[in-house]
This record gives sequence, C-alpha cells and structure tokens, in this order.
Amino acid sequence: RVSLACADDDAPGETLEVYWDLELDRRILAQEGWSGLGAKGFDPPQQFGAFLHTLRWNCVTATDPNLLQSPFRAGIKIDAYQMEPLRKALRLARVNLFIADDTGLGKTIEAGLIARELLLRRKARTVVVAAPASVLEQWKAELEERFGLLFVILDRAYLAGMRRERGFGVNPWGTHSRFIVSHNLLIDPAYADPLREQLGPLAPGSLLILDEAHHAAPSSGGRYGIETRFTRAVRDLGGRFEHRLFLSATPHNGHSNSFATLLELLDPYRFTRGVPVRGRGALDEVMVRRIKEDLRAVQGGFPRREVLRMVIDRLPEEAPELVLSRLLDEYRGVREERLQAIPARARAAAGLLVVGLQQRLLSSIEAFAISLRRHRRTVREQWERAAAGDGRGAEQGAADLGAAVAASAAARFAADRFATPPDADDERSEQTDDERAAEDEVQVEAVNAAAERAAVRTPDAAALWRREQALLERMEQAADAARGRPDAKTRALIRWIEEHLCPDRPRWNHRRVLIFTENVVGTKRYLREMLEQAVAGTELAEERIETIDGHTTGANRRELQRRFNADPAQDPLRILIATDAAREGLNFQAHCTDLFHFDLPWNPGRIEQRNGRIDRKLQPAPRVRCHYFALPQRAEDRVLEVLVRKTETIKRELGSLSQVIDDAIERRLRDGIRHADAGRLARAIEAEGPDWEKKRVAAEELEAARARREDLKEQIERCRGLLDRSRRWVQFDPEPFRAALSCSLALLGAEPLREGRAADGSPVWTFPPLAGRARADASWAVTLDTLRAPRKRNQKLADWRRETPLRPVVFEDAGVLTDATVHLHLEQRMAQRLLARFRAQGFIRHDLSRACLV
Repeated sequence: RVSLACADDDAPGETLEVYWDLELDRRILAQEGWSGLGAKGFDPPQQFGAFLHTLRWNCVTATDPNLLQSPFRAGIKIDAYQMEPLRKALRLARVNLFIADDTGLGKTIEAGLIARELLLRRKARTVVVAAPASVLEQWKAELEERFGLLFVILDRAYLAGMRRERGFGVNPWGTHSRFIVSHNLLIDPAYADPLREQLGPLAPGSLLILDEAHHAAPSSGGRYGIETRFTRAVRDLGGRFEHRLFLSATPHNGHSNSFATLLELLDPYRFTRGVPVRGRGALDEVMVRRIKEDLRAVQGGFPRREVLRMVIDRLPEEAPELVLSRLLDEYRGVREERLQAIPARARAAAGLLVVGLQQRLLSSIEAFAISLRRHRRTVREQWERAAAGDGRGAEQGAADLGAAVAASAAARFAADRFATPPDADDERSEQTDDERAAEDEVQVEAVNAAAERAAVRTPDAAALWRREQALLERMEQAADAARGRPDAKTRALIRWIEEHLCPDRPRWNHRRVLIFTENVVGTKRYLREMLEQAVAGTELAEERIETIDGHTTGANRRELQRRFNADPAQDPLRILIATDAAREGLNFQAHCTDLFHFDLPWNPGRIEQRNGRIDRKLQPAPRVRCHYFALPQRAEDRVLEVLVRKTETIKRELGSLSQVIDDAIERRLRDGIRHADAGRLARAIEAEGPDWEKKRVAAEELEAARARREDLKEQIERCRGLLDRSRRWVQFDPEPFRAALSCSLALLGAEPLREGRAADGSPVWTFPPLAGRARADASWAVTLDTLRAPRKRNQKLADWRRETPLRPVVFEDAGVLTDATVHLHLEQRMAQRLLARFRAQGFIRHDLSRACLV
C-alpha cells in the first residue's frame, strides 16, 4: 500500500492511498523536470497576461448566484433589465421560470443567457427548444451567433439522415445534446416516443425551453379547461426535464383554470389545476413580466410608434371595391333568407363561407375573384345534384336528410378553416399557393354540399336561388374586369413607394418597407406582380422585391432576413412582402422603419404582432411608422378603422391584459361585417373592454407578477449592481481579449489582428491570412467559415469560400442588427478555438509562468 500526494495544480496536496501492485501502468519517474524549471526565463509580459486572462475567463462561478458569466460570454449589447430572468433563475434549485415579457423585449436573448449560464455551471447538459415551425431557423441562428451554442433542428430530414447514417433503430434524440423542434412534432408519436425513451422518468441536467408557451394552455375556462393534444404532450414530456423555461408575451387568456394549468405545466409543486393563482408569492418566484411601454418610460431605448391612416376617398361609385362590397352584402342577405330552414350547423357554415369571401375581398380583388369562381361553380353543381334527387321517394329523402345533418359538422369545420387565415403555427401556412387553392376548393365544396343537400325546394327558394345566381354573375363579371390591374390600395402604395423609396427615379434611396398581407390565395402573388410592374425600369428593379411566407424554407428565410437587415448600400432589397407566417419571432428592424398593413387581420393581437417586427429592441431609429389603408366609402373599412384604434388603446392602456379582449373582439367579427350593422358593430368594438370577471381574474393572477414602473427602476438598478460585481470578478475587457487572440495567432505563426475603420468610422479588426493553416488542417476551414457572410441559396461550398472574404470583427456590440461585421465573444467558435489552443500551449510549458500560477 502506497501513499501518494498530488503535486499538480488541479488538486495540490491532496493524498491518495493505492495498492501499488494492482495499479495499471504504474511507474516511478526518476525525474519530473523540476530541475529545469525556469531555465528558459520569463515569458513576455503580453503572453503571460493573455494566458492568465484566458484561465480566468474559463473559470466557473460554481454555486454563487450573484456572479454571472453568460452576459460576458455572449455577443449581445448588455441591458440591465434583461438580467432579471437570469438573476431569478440562479436562485431556483430547479429552473422553472416563465418569461412573460412584452413583444419585442428580447425573450430569446434572456432565454439564451439562462441556457448558457446553466451549461457553464454544469447544471444543464441537454437542451431542447420547442417553438413554432416558422421561427426554428431564427432560434438556431440567434443561439449560435449570440451565444456560440450549436443546435440542430430535429425534423423529418434530420430523422431520415440519422437513420441512413446510423441505422433505422437509432434514437435521434441520442445523437446530439441540443435540439430545436417544432410544436407540431411534439404531438407526433414518431418524435415524442423516442424523446420519452431518451429522457426516462426524469433526465438530470436537462432543460426544456418552450417558446410561445400559451399554445400549451387549455383552450377554454371550464373546471379544468379543455386540454389539447399539445397540452397533454407538454405535460408528459415537460415533466421529464429537470429544468423548464416558458416564454410568452400573452400568458393569460382571462380564464383562471387555463392560467393555473399552464403554470402547473411549468411547476407542478407550486401550482395546481383548478386552484386560482392568488398573490405575488409563488408567482413572483417563477415569473418575470415587463411591458414595453413601462420600460420605454423608465429607461428609454425603444422607438416611438406612429400609426398612420392612409385615406383613399372620393372613389367613383362604380369603383370595383365599392361595387363588389355592395353586391356581396346583398348576396349574403338573399342566401341567408333561402337557407334559413336548414340545420343550424350547416347554416352557420354557409354564413362563414360568405365571411371568408368578404375577407378575401378586403384583401384584394384578385383573391376574391379566385374564391368567387370556385364558390359559384360548386353552388350550381350542388343545387343541380340535390334537385336531381328530389324524386327518389320518401325513404331516400329521409336518408338524404340524415346525411345532410351528419355532413353539417364537417361543413362547419371546413368553413372555419376557410374563414380563418392560417397563422405561423398552422400547417397550412407551409402550403404552396396551389396546395392552398386545392384545399380551399375542398372546403367550399363541403360547405355548399351540406347547405344545398339540406335546403328546402320551394318556388320561393327557387326564386331566391336565381337571384343569388344573378348576383354571383354580376360579382364575377366585375371582379374579372378589375383583376390584373392595380386597385385603389395598390395605387396608393405605389405612389408612396415612388415618393419615399425611389423619388429620384430610376435611383433608389436607402429606405425599406415591410408589407404584410393575409395568407390567402392570390393577394401575395398579385401584389408582387403589381409592384414589379411599377418599379420596372428602375435601377436593379429585379432585385428590389422579395416575398417571405410559411412556404419559404429555413435557409431561404434566413437569407431573406439577412438581406433585409443588411446595410441598404450593400444589398438592393427594398420591399419585403410578408404573410402572417412571418409575424412572430422574426426581426426586420435593422434598416426598416415603415410597415404597411395591405389588409388588416380581424384580431388586435395579430395587428400588434405585425407591428412588433420593426417596433422592438435593437431598432436604431427613434420613430417607426405603421401604415394602414382606409376607404371611408366602404362600410367594412369604418369597422376596421375602429379595430386599429382599439389595438393602440389596448397596447397603451391595458398592457398585459390585451389577450383578454382580443378574443372578444374577434368573436364580434366572427359573423362578418354586414353593412346594415356596421355602425353598431363599430360602436361595440370601440366600447369593448375585458369582461369584468376576466379582467379581475387576470389582474389578480397575472398582473401581480408585472413589474410596475415604480418597481422597474429598483429592479434595473439591482441588476446593474449585479452586472458590475460580476464584471469585476470576471475581469473581461475587450482589449485583453484582443491581446489574447493576437498572442494565440502568434503561437500559430500568424500575424496579429489588424485594426482598421468601418465606413462609419468605427474601429474594426481583420484576421491575417490563415489559408496555409486551413490547408494543413481541414477543420480550420470550417472555423474560418464563421467569419464569412452567410452562404447564398444554391451556392457551392467551394465557390462560397473562394468568393466570400472574411468579414472584419468587432469586440463590442453596436446595438444594431448587422451582418457587415462579426461580433467576437468568448463563445464564438473562432475565439474558442484560438483561446483553447493558447490554454493548451500554456499548460504544457514547464517555465516560470506555470510555477507562478501553481
């Protein structure tokens, strides 16, 4: 038995007893090399200082919750208010935290700070981010660029690739430690079952980040709420993670049980379904809630929003927008009169079908014409088919009636989908125009089949049907005559673009505009064609307009976002047409201060989410402008104008209670806008407030966690003190960081970083040529790729590396979105590799600097 003492610096002086004969690879070192210690003399001060800093930056704060590292290891502009979620998370034994900050305050950054800190402290090893499908690429890019965290998107392509590489029986969740997955796949057994197997009952060191967590709340306020498949999936899978982080700007829908269930999914030890959440105690420990208006008032840093009404008036009475509106309203009345005796479900479905037509008309005449032709054809076919079966006898007639009743539920579902444009979470948002058109046709046919099968055949009904057909014919003629030409809204938009983006035709200035439209068949394509015709002949006209929607693939979506946020002097893109699939999670604020609602959603929350694409953190301009069109001569527009004003009132006065009345307003518009009821409907929306009971419940349960303006100053000052203390402990500063990188480059035999100036005069640094190093070690080429501009669509890897130079780097975040430079931080891959090599080189040196450290 031999007693040993550790002489190395990882555990100096610690003793250990071993059975010498049983030790593997035992040998006695005659000489450790201490006699030659210091023979080479002192290291240069710069090299020793860089080595010392590198070791310090690599230390971990262990269990001290008052010392933070992740803010100084990230490529972000550090704002004190964003440290509050991290501060709270480090005080929880298991991080069950709900970040309920307002839209545009940077919840992704706050979540990334927590994830990075947990990884540094070894409290987390496995991380899964679940988010809507439309923002998966956004999450991947943000986590990699800002925090150096490499995630893979687990989807069908990844699953198929793993099976090809490792066999059909491989568990895809065991092939990596950090994943991003869409909400939809969590309810698919093909993906959820392997995740359950991988996690087991409880996986230590696992973290779930659930974006847009309100989707997991039960859909109504019954005793326990009606749990959806997604609710049950989050309950089952979420409970297997040691840590859970929920993100949502709208966590409360006014139903106490729904809110309590959502909190139970987060932390089942503090909250229980059916038990109201009262007081600040438990909720304050697990929730962070701040409102943009409060932060703007307390510390500034956010732009002032202007909502601008673009009036289109003095249209002639024969203008197609006005004619079609009147004819559709008349058609609706005649159709309702004819179908008043059919079963309630089929009648409601028939009504929703007309509402869908009205929404398409308010979007564009092109979209209306496409759906109208489909509707007219199926109405005629179903009427004739039903009429042909009228003489088949009483027994067959009874069977038809039973079939009609059975078809009513399916018709209502089809009508709901037809009258509800898909949002970012809807699988329909990923369809092509042809696929969406085919589905619309199936929906229209199902609704009309159910209605006509149940309709009563009388002389009066036949007369009303002939009136319907006459109105449909007139509408189709008017729509066909107008489609393919710019309507009043398009002409106004073109005038605005010519005046503000291209005033010196054919040259364009550096302004950009984001145009939102509902995701209906026809409008997006029509709008792009009209704008392309309008800008034809201008400088680089073919590169000025792009479209982004749910069908845009991840790589293309990221490229479009990069181009739209690039310096306008470097990229010709000026006009981006987006559907509502891009209204959540995407950032377009770097060089855009103007947004247009080409058509308006019938829900205040959707309008606000659109506006939030440019009215958000890192918007450098002091003011943003959100435009919408108003045709005062059209009854529908008088109602929608009130809706826009109400959206601003909700944002300004109700703050976090907004969702409580969003649904109420949407329900008022559920049956469409009848001309005779337009005035009453507008007044009702104007007067709409949250149901008193829902408002009281939300105020008691959610607002208790909201940081009020008087509390925000104290919270921000506390976080600033925490940051200052951590900064002194970490001792991170850009200048020593640059010096350490230059010393590491010297160890590689390369020149140090070279300082230069950007176009705006700010300092930037460039890397020396490392082509020889990349040829010697192929992995260096991949590392150097992190300094290049993103690869373009269909660009070959070799061509990209040859044609795309390394971008200059900066060491402090400028507070704006840009791809012109790379922010080097401690977790950026190039910096990580250089510092790791420097640490390794220092550890194997037996010189006086090592002895001093020991």
